[in-house]
Amino acid sequence: MNQAEIFRYYSQEFVAEIIVDVAKDREVVGVFSDGSYDKRPNILNYKSDLLNMVKNGVTSIHMSVEHWAYPMHLSAENYEHLRTGFDIIIDIDSRLSLDESKITAVLICDLLQKYDIKNYGIKFSGRRGFHICIPWKMIPKEIDFKSIRTEYPRIPRLVSDFIRHCIREELLQKLIKNKNIVFEGEIDPFQFVEVEKDWGNRHLFRAPLSLNEKTWLVSKPISYNELKKFDVSQARPENITEATLFFREAEENEAEYLISDAMDWFSINTKKDVKKKWIKKNISTKRIDEDLFPPCIKLILAGLKDGKKRSLFTVINFLMVMNWSWEDIESKLLELNEKNIPKLPRTIISGQINWARQQNRQINPANCSVDQYYKSIAVCQPDNICAKNGVITIKNPISYPFIRLSKMKRITDVKDEENKDNKLVCYVCKKKFKTMKSLINHKQKSHA
Repeated sequence: MNQAEIFRYYSQEFVAEIIVDVAKDREVVGVFSDGSYDKRPNILNYKSDLLNMVKNGVTSIHMSVEHWAYPMHLSAENYEHLRTGFDIIIDIDSRLSLDESKITAVLICDLLQKYDIKNYGIKFSGRRGFHICIPWKMIPKEIDFKSIRTEYPRIPRLVSDFIRHCIREELLQKLIKNKNIVFEGEIDPFQFVEVEKDWGNRHLFRAPLSLNEKTWLVSKPISYNELKKFDVSQARPENITEATLFFREAEENEAEYLISDAMDWFSINTKKDVKKKWIKKNISTKRIDEDLFPPCIKLILAGLKDGKKRSLFTVINFLMVMNWSWEDIESKLLELNEKNIPKLPRTIISGQINWARQQNRQINPANCSVDQYYKSIAVCQPDNICAKNGVITIKNPISYPFIRLSKMKRITDVKDEENKDNKLVCYVCKKKFKTMKSLINHKQKSHA
């Protein structure tokens, strides 16, 4: 679009009216066609303010999710004091196509409806995703005698985490069905579809009805029914003649139960994370050697006839958790392949390693209960650490070395304690004593 077309679009009465209305009590930031920002802070009070920004080269309008008492006075030193509230705006962006964003958005909307949240807003982002809005009016102003206003950005972050947790499994199944892809192992659907989590102070979102300068499409508000059949052609500027409201008239505390559940879930989840961090800090800070590996991993490393490809996934991710370097992982896989019957092409091994390195994060191997990775290829042969009374008690192979190390530490501690208690020895009869006094008495009575 050229400058005249951009100006003509924003000059439409209903477009300017909606943008200016949403801008109330917010920081407003103009963005130029090259992606650079206009001056901050700024505000929009009138249509003329908007058009002046456009005349100066602004192509899209962004606004703060936070509400402010005096937006023009914002600085790094005072924003905590000026914040009067905040909206939760969940940004969905697909790395595949708009279809995956649509699937994710529908699942999130369905979840909100289960919490009896009816007045959430939806809009197309203008490119590959959607924004879903939980406005400030819906959010309870106090929980556990704490003001929610001061709990930014913690509350939006934990709500977003909770939403991802709730839709994770169903989203993965729908993505697999939609693309007809078979994934191996434990795959995170959020590798393919991002759901907002990087909330920070003075966080911005694209204003409803703003243009997107990367596509020249409109960030168009839509309804739930429109979402399911949405097509990007509906967001072309020439097709925008009216708009659904993104910030709908909400009921007070409409999102109370969602936020309460999110906080409870986060509290429980944090305790688990603390435990995981303790394990990592105290046990797995160094490379763990093969003699501590579980039977299934040792059997895989001895060479296979069946399940060779899926076992690459198992071994790579297991060795990553064991703090093996990429060079050692590659060397071990090549050594393993020499024992396979028949061998895998080296390109497959290299491809799996490269894929794992690109993920730049830890992915655990499949759980012990996933038969296709262990039982079906005859490598699940549990020992007394894996199972008790014939019942497997560990969830994942990565737990095995930690249990072994923990037991070894306890044995060492007991031996140290025994040695400490009996460190005084009679050189004549070799009898041990706990104190010097008892040793002296013994010598006087027995060896004087």
